[in-house]
Amino acid sequence: MSNIRYVSGWQQHDPKIEADVIAVWREQGVLPPGTAPEERAKQICAVGYDGRKVCGISTVEIAPYAPLRNKRFGFLRVFTLPDYSQQTVAIGLATECREILRAWSIANPAERLAGMAAVYQSPKLGHYPIGESGLTLIGYTREGYQMRVIWFNHLRLDERAAATTSGANVA
Repeated sequence: MSNIRYVSGWQQHDPKIEADVIAVWREQGVLPPGTAPEERAKQICAVGYDGRKVCGISTVEIAPYAPLRNKRFGFLRVFTLPDYSQQTVAIGLATECREILRAWSIANPAERLAGMAAVYQSPKLGHYPIGESGLTLIGYTREGYQMRVIWFNHLRLDERAAATTSGANVA
């Protein structure tokens, strides 16, 4: 098995990491139409390297998630190169991103990042309700894909304020 190392790129705008990732995206043709690789590179969270070769890429987009009272989550995307699809690179990237985002959330409390989320589109994923990366099944998208989250426990839910604003009664 290869010796994979994971490198954080979160909020760093590192020219080498971005160039490595953009080259892979272009070579593999994996970005959706109309997505500029230079813009998506601003969302790099972690990159897996096998020696000097990129073997996996994770990006994160922070957004509110309406079904969870608009708490802000880092929505994870993971791409692994075909030669690494049967290895644990995707789990390694998700686990690395979880820790990177948790540390960033603690260091930046004004961002109110509540956790990490992912939509599992690959049939290779999601055989158990709680994955190796800690992402837990919470429901399904309209398309039938699994929706998963992991909460960061340092951020209080503030349920009383949420119940008051939603009109719900608290016993």
